[in-house]
Amino acid sequence: MTEPDATTARGVSEAAAKPPSQEGERYAAGLVPASGPLAFGWLLRIAALVAIAAALAGVIVAPGVRGNAGEAVVIVADGAAATLGCFLFLLLVPVIVLGGVELLRTRDVSPFVKVVLVGGGAAAIAMSLPALRDRSLPPIPVWLSATAAITSLAGAYCAARAPHTRALAGVLALVAFAAIARLGAWVLATRAGDAANVAVFVYGQKLAAAGVLLEACAQLFAVMWLGTRGRWGGQLASSLALVGAYLLTRGVASGMHSGASLWQAMLHTALADAPGAPAPYGLEPLATFVVPASLLLALVAATLHRQVEAVVATMALTLVSRGSFDVPMCALCAVAAAGWAALASVDERSMWRALLGDRSRRLRESGQAEAHRSELAKSPGAP
Repeated sequence: MTEPDATTARGVSEAAAKPPSQEGERYAAGLVPASGPLAFGWLLRIAALVAIAAALAGVIVAPGVRGNAGEAVVIVADGAAATLGCFLFLLLVPVIVLGGVELLRTRDVSPFVKVVLVGGGAAAIAMSLPALRDRSLPPIPVWLSATAAITSLAGAYCAARAPHTRALAGVLALVAFAAIARLGAWVLATRAGDAANVAVFVYGQKLAAAGVLLEACAQLFAVMWLGTRGRWGGQLASSLALVGAYLLTRGVASGMHSGASLWQAMLHTALADAPGAPAPYGLEPLATFVVPASLLLALVAATLHRQVEAVVATMALTLVSRGSFDVPMCALCAVAAAGWAALASVDERSMWRALLGDRSRRLRESGQAEAHRSELAKSPGAP
């Protein structure tokens, strides 16, 4: 038995230890409607895809065409990025509200965690509203980042208790800690600038480097999880995403030369300042690499088939957030992911669908699916 099969077997044994409820038996008989994570999975997937498109337009395309294309192209790119951002906001608000309603209805989440998740979602929406018209000014980004980080940690705590959402909990927690590290680095850099203290500024750079490492670890965790989703849709697609991110990072480095091609110059214009302020100590290339890697890995997660949509879409939203919770749309993605990760972790139907789906996929890939069906046909009472 391979390690993924052993993990799935442990997850199934943990789930089997819980007696099936009457509601679960009625759901199997088709008498109970789908639960929240299953009923609204399509909405979460659409929100994840729109978030990826908005991030690509707002982080790479629109900034990259400035100074490298004509005025008409710049106007169209800026308009497309703004339209996608507003549309994403209109999608994330109902996603967060529906998640809050489902959280209030469930009894498997502790009241304290419910307050954190629902209150954090409401606060994030309220603090993101001014960004629709103009850039938010301090201290709103600081409060927004702290609120989204606390909410994400609460969602990761709930998701860690179920076998089918533990990988999601790890990515969510690492992204939240990366946001906390970046927030602390910004505070130290601001204090160092006011006091002209070089030593404090260096500490801020090291803390920013820690944030980049945490984000890279979150993406590595996501790659490992995607690799278990299948040979083609998971392993190959995630590997191609990393290769594509590496090529884009090389393009950023080559775009600074006079003989660079148009796409390299656009990438350099868009991502040259990706490390942020303060710059991570000695990790500027890695800080640039994680930006396209997060978007490409999120695209792989959002387009996975034969998976629980709530889980894969939540993973995609978490990757899009990138720990940049001072950005309103990233904070809303993280808050939405936290709420639905908690819901997916306590939903037995999502758990069984994920675990049994993984088992069927591994049997199909190993060529044992037909033999397993024949064995079940001969002994219908066998598990």
